[in-house]
Amino acid sequence: MKLKTDIHIPSSEKKIDHHQKVYLIGSCFSENMASKFNYHGFHVLSNSHGIIYNPVSIRESFYDLETRYEYELEDLVQDKDRFFSYFHHGCFDGKKPAHVLGNINETIQLHRSFIEGSQFVFITLGTAWVYIEKHTEEIVANCHKMPSSQFQKKLLSLAEIKMALETMMERIFSMNPSIQIVFTLSPVKHLKDGFMENQLSKSLLYLAIQESIGENVSYFPAYEIMNDDLRDYRFWSADMLHPNELAIEYIWDKFSATYFTSNTTELMNEVKKLQQFLSHRSLSTDENSMKQLENEKEQKKKELKMKFPQLNL
Repeated sequence: MKLKTDIHIPSSEKKIDHHQKVYLIGSCFSENMASKFNYHGFHVLSNSHGIIYNPVSIRESFYDLETRYEYELEDLVQDKDRFFSYFHHGCFDGKKPAHVLGNINETIQLHRSFIEGSQFVFITLGTAWVYIEKHTEEIVANCHKMPSSQFQKKLLSLAEIKMALETMMERIFSMNPSIQIVFTLSPVKHLKDGFMENQLSKSLLYLAIQESIGENVSYFPAYEIMNDDLRDYRFWSADMLHPNELAIEYIWDKFSATYFTSNTTELMNEVKKLQQFLSHRSLSTDENSMKQLENEKEQKKKELKMKFPQLNL
């Protein structure tokens, strides 16, 4: 008796190994996947502007990277003692504008250089709903908990999304003509917009992605795995909006089967063993015993790195 549906995902012709660099950008699901890459010793970087959900703001972040845009004081907004950018996630907020600008501009330079040497970029789209700041009439990446009266909510049209993706891809290829672009549709539910509104949003994003697929541009079905393969509520976190760790691990296994060779998987298992050992804590409170364990950890890490210098440990 078959009690679940399995999604068949063709193996990618382009494979990922530990010699390569992988860049991820988009919704919080991109952070989940970046964590998996990092845990298994890959060279990975994610989200130059922090977590971003809508395609227009992701497109604009690539504009900053392509042009090496340097933010200045007038690009920031001050709210009491807090300074922030409407084009960045709240993780860049701060009380000192010089510090905020330094962090933003240094990150742009770092991520631009990383993309130039990357083999893959994974873009996770979360929602087609956007918020327009009324004074500037610009779509913001994050409202930063400012009063809702300052924004106009809008659903992007299919044409607007397709244009955003087209420009986004042009900017990526201008930085790295040989890079592989892989789109994903975030399985995270944006139910604050409403149940039907969330479905409409995801449908528009899905259509735009499918019409953008071409040479060096493909799609990984994370959304379908979550909603058509796993389905059950036990795979959702307590808020019923985000995939839980079990679901993320399952999607990662599907991802691994799609993009990794058997040799890469074997090396990942070696790194996993190391990570499990590094997470051990000494049961003894004796200082010498604790120091000995830390030395053993460093030695094992050094040995694996010497054996496989391509690892990022």
